[in-house]
Amino acid sequence: MLVELTGLDDVLKTLHPRAYQKALNRTVNDIGSRVKTQMTKEVRKTYNIKAAEIKKYIKVSRSRYSNMQYVMDVRSKRRNAIHFGSKILKKKGYATVRIKKENGRSKLRNTFLSKDKKALLHRVGKTQKIKAVQTVSVAQMFNKKILKEADQMVKNEFGNKLKNNFDFYIGKV
Repeated sequence: MLVELTGLDDVLKTLHPRAYQKALNRTVNDIGSRVKTQMTKEVRKTYNIKAAEIKKYIKVSRSRYSNMQYVMDVRSKRRNAIHFGSKILKKKGYATVRIKKENGRSKLRNTFLSKDKKALLHRVGKTQKIKAVQTVSVAQMFNKKILKEADQMVKNEFGNKLKNNFDFYIGKV
């Protein structure tokens, strides 16, 4: 996302460069934090996952005076199905998971818990091979729709927030 203010931006820079720099830095960090929160909420509307689990995989680099950008990096491996509300059924070899909130619970056959109870495993066909039941990664949960909504929020709120922060720092001068 790239936001450029024309006109007001140049006037503020020339009048009080230090106050403008402080206001811009604070605005970028405030808007970045709000975007992170909004995106996490949007992911949670779709997927059956806790906010703490999402935030664990988001690495944030906040804006500084030397580098005026807020960077969010989302990286994770595909998550095991046990993290999506899995339940082992009484009938041997069956488990259920609920990955998306719109969908109901999915029934998995030939599935069992690992010995340490940290993963769901799946027996391949009628062989002795065992595979982990993998689902989507946290990065895959952030789809185009969520990113577009976050971009729209930044465009709507950036100018107002910058003006308010600049007024705050001008009051201190």
